[in-house]
Amino acid sequence: MKIVVTGGSGHFGRQVVRELVAHGHAVLSLDRAPHPDGFRPSWIVDVTQPGDLYEALVGADGLVHLAAIPAPKLAPDAATFNNNVSATYNTLKAAADLKVKRAVVASSIAAYGYIYAPGLVAPEYLPLDEAHPCRPDDPYGLSKIVGETLADSFARGGMTIASLRFPGIYFDPNFQVLAERMKDPRGRAPGFWTYIDARDAAAACRLALEADLTGHTVLNVAAPNSNMREPTEALIRRFYPGLKTKPGLEGNWSGMNSGKAMRALGFRAAYTWDKVLPA
Repeated sequence: MKIVVTGGSGHFGRQVVRELVAHGHAVLSLDRAPHPDGFRPSWIVDVTQPGDLYEALVGADGLVHLAAIPAPKLAPDAATFNNNVSATYNTLKAAADLKVKRAVVASSIAAYGYIYAPGLVAPEYLPLDEAHPCRPDDPYGLSKIVGETLADSFARGGMTIASLRFPGIYFDPNFQVLAERMKDPRGRAPGFWTYIDARDAAAACRLALEADLTGHTVLNVAAPNSNMREPTEALIRRFYPGLKTKPGLEGNWSGMNSGKAMRALGFRAAYTWDKVLPA
């Protein structure tokens, strides 16, 4: 397929471009910054301004929309929200007008509303699944919920769209950053000890483009284990006493349930820290 990737010069965008090219797809990368690896074709495009998007998406079979301010507090709140929402609207609008059939949109665990809360706020249950209520207060999480609502709207026009809710993405194949963060389970508690390797996240984007989906589908995509050695039930007792959990789970299970992505996409995480870090 011919795939357009917005945000293709970012850390994750570069991984997605590599994944798609490695599996035989033709890719056009769009970003406000030049592609650091010199990938071609790569256009300098600001997706908050829709003009170039129409030219880029002519003849495209699919779209992966990653361009965003990737967290709160990297810019003023209004700038984060406005940038992310306008980027998603402009990109999906251009794709819909040009009859692009498939799109993947990067959403986030922030859509649930806990990871950037001012304190530890307990969810209704763990692991989070796609049916769990979403109550974000921060501009980044709110922008992701609005993005998913936009996807609902454009999918009603006939496009197939997958919104992938990722936890924190790790780019170090040796997981040394994760190993350091294992020393601070309290610091990881707002994200319920979830993570995903960038290679697995990129594979999920590709699988979502290739899968036989219809309409708009929201999917959690996370590693099956937590980013802690300590059993997850023990962490919950320490930081979220009384929280309901799904029965039958053992060990250091993830705070996000990716079962829907496994069934719909055939997604399986191949890169997890326990395969790399010493016991």
